[in-house]
Amino acid sequence: MKRILWITLCLAVMSSCSCRQEPEQVALDFLQSFFASDYKQARVYAAPEIMGILDKSQSIFDSLTPEEHQEVKDYLSAINITVEAPEKIKGDTVRLPYRVEFSRLKEPGESFITLRREGRNWKVYALE
Repeated sequence: MKRILWITLCLAVMSSCSCRQEPEQVALDFLQSFFASDYKQARVYAAPEIMGILDKSQSIFDSLTPEEHQEVKDYLSAINITVEAPEKIKGDTVRLPYRVEFSRLKEPGESFITLRREGRNWKVYALE
């Protein structure tokens, strides 16, 4: 009985630790999904505040011809995204700088993404 309890406790601790993602990883996963035009996957990381952006982007993407659709995907596949980790997280929101490098841009694009902690998870709720 003690052995079963011990195994159950170990599994519970391991699963609770592995579910938590750092905000910079959530931001990176969101941005990679967004730039890959995988809006369904991007929704996994999104707060309700930016669902409208994802819906509009999906609508535009869906209106393309199959050839245009593939051209956009090929064009965006060469993007390299980096997200800086925060030095310290204060409270339930964090604003992270990110950089988009693309061979067709002279200089990398830099901007910010804001995440909010919802329960035990981080969700993207603003893009600047």
